[in-house]
Amino acid sequence: MPKFRYVAKDVAGKTVSGEVMAGGQTEVVNKLQQQNMIPVSITEIKMDKSGGGFQALNDKFALLTTSVKLSDLVFFTRQMVTFINAGVTITKSIKNIADSHKNVLLKSILNQLYEDINAGSDFSNALAKHPKTFDQMYVNIVRAGEASGNLEKAMNSLAIYMEKTENMHQTIKSAMMYPKFVLSFTVVIVFVILWKIIPVFEGLFSSMGGQLPAPTQLLVDGSEIIQNHFFLLFGIFAAIWYGIKMAFKTKVVNNNWEKFIISAPIFGSLVRQIIVSRVTSTLALLLSSGTSMLQSIEIAGKVANNFVYEGALKQCGTDVSNGIELSVAFKKANRFDDVLIQLIETGEETGKIDDLMQKIAEFYDQEVALKIKGFSSLMEPLLIVIMGAVIGSIVVAIYLPIFTMGETLE
Repeated sequence: MPKFRYVAKDVAGKTVSGEVMAGGQTEVVNKLQQQNMIPVSITEIKMDKSGGGFQALNDKFALLTTSVKLSDLVFFTRQMVTFINAGVTITKSIKNIADSHKNVLLKSILNQLYEDINAGSDFSNALAKHPKTFDQMYVNIVRAGEASGNLEKAMNSLAIYMEKTENMHQTIKSAMMYPKFVLSFTVVIVFVILWKIIPVFEGLFSSMGGQLPAPTQLLVDGSEIIQNHFFLLFGIFAAIWYGIKMAFKTKVVNNNWEKFIISAPIFGSLVRQIIVSRVTSTLALLLSSGTSMLQSIEIAGKVANNFVYEGALKQCGTDVSNGIELSVAFKKANRFDDVLIQLIETGEETGKIDDLMQKIAEFYDQEVALKIKGFSSLMEPLLIVIMGAVIGSIVVAIYLPIFTMGETLE
């Protein structure tokens, strides 16, 4: 017999939900009416009979190993805007998106949202139950939209903000693809030379007699290590990689790295501009939605994703709560450009600080895009030179004994 999930209202007008076995939706309606309840929605729960216990285990494993990416959230937010704009209810919108989405974790979360809202919860409160997926900023924007009665506008602002963030991530990712490819290709070439080519020349080197030049001897020793201790070498590199990964999960190492990365030559200014762009975009979005200044600063600090800027913004929040103007607080933090501070001052004078924040964010977005483009243009020839130098040095080291022998014969 099929199983149905229902949402209904009792005689007191309270929304209740549950599950019931019945021969069809008509029978569910009859059962609810017998209990003096008015059905709101009835959905058949489709049982997957093919997988059995293995399928359930596989579903649990998928939930544990799947993550909700920013692109998934962008898709969900944009779809919600489309459905709400078309007049579809929030619960129906969420259910439609859940049924069509392939990400099993997000699908599970959306089904929980559907059940919570049907049980009488607000949309924002239902989102707040999943902080790993919907952060404090997301929940606050939705809550502000519910309070103002303009959820569509709030969700649209979120979608635009998240799309911009996703585009920046993709731009940075694309800029890093070429360096990663060249460096990986260089490592593979060096490995193949040491593994396959050096042993061929090793017999020739032995027949020459005498002592090999230092660069050639280094290649021969490296080749012997790969030939005789490959798995040990692989294990050592894997352990080092794992050790570095675990070290970065500690607060001390992570904080030192974040402090270094914003002050590093060449890359430091780019990282700082990315952080400031993120902070100002967040402030603009939150302030325009009606979120308080102090709460906006607190959330922007967390979004900065850098403990130095998070600490600076925390201090700014303390200063603002003590009556200091935002521009003065930002100046005291000593982490923000003079142009940014001057524009904030202008926003405070005109009472349009959220609009000015948005313009500041757009300015830094353009600066970041130009710097990333310049970085890519600089890295391409530099990496080619590095790869050529590495491969060229190996070739010279291979033929160095032959050159030396030729000079001896002369």
